[in-house]
Amino acid sequence: MPPIHSQPGQSSLSPWQLTQTALSSHGLEQRIQLCEPGAAWSHIDLYFKISTDVLQSIADSDEATGAFEVWRGGGGTPEPVFAASVLPWGSSPRALVMYAVGTRGELLASCAPSVVNSGSELEIRDQDSRVWGTLSPQGSDTYAVFQGRGRRVLNMLGNQDTGHLMVKLGEEIVAHAAHNGPKKQVEIGVKPQIDPVLMLICVLAVLIFNPEEP
Repeated sequence: MPPIHSQPGQSSLSPWQLTQTALSSHGLEQRIQLCEPGAAWSHIDLYFKISTDVLQSIADSDEATGAFEVWRGGGGTPEPVFAASVLPWGSSPRALVMYAVGTRGELLASCAPSVVNSGSELEIRDQDSRVWGTLSPQGSDTYAVFQGRGRRVLNMLGNQDTGHLMVKLGEEIVAHAAHNGPKKQVEIGVKPQIDPVLMLICVLAVLIFNPEEP
């Protein structure tokens, strides 16, 4: 698995602290959705944990497949919130798909290398398997997410030395991924009122597929 990324000095807030920070009024105006809120995520804790070992085993090979769960990372009884798999999907030999736990037959989102630019561009699809947008590398440890016909809506900034990945809406950091102390888990925090399915699919796509500029 490629190291989780971020730009030094971008944020002193940990993934958990970010979930306790209100979205700005400008962020509210700019925010975007991949998955309709509904029962899937409208009332869930926005602090998540994922096993590093499981992600490592899937990301180490371009042909690896497997399943894992996204766990609630906050207080209370630990429980899985989302289920995810990397497997052949449609015309793609390897795609990341996400479901809400308890409704594994109901797709929330998916992401796979583009047929045209398979090594450098990822297609993001919604719960109806329609292409919602793309994720593309923009240089060393930086990525951009485009919606529809090329409208740039998110930036992702990384740092291999510190092991963090930030997602920015405009100039505002709205999601933060990092290894915890022992590096047994990846922690992901999302600001309130931001679609966590979109944030998770983007972060996990970078960690699993590691898109690079041609």
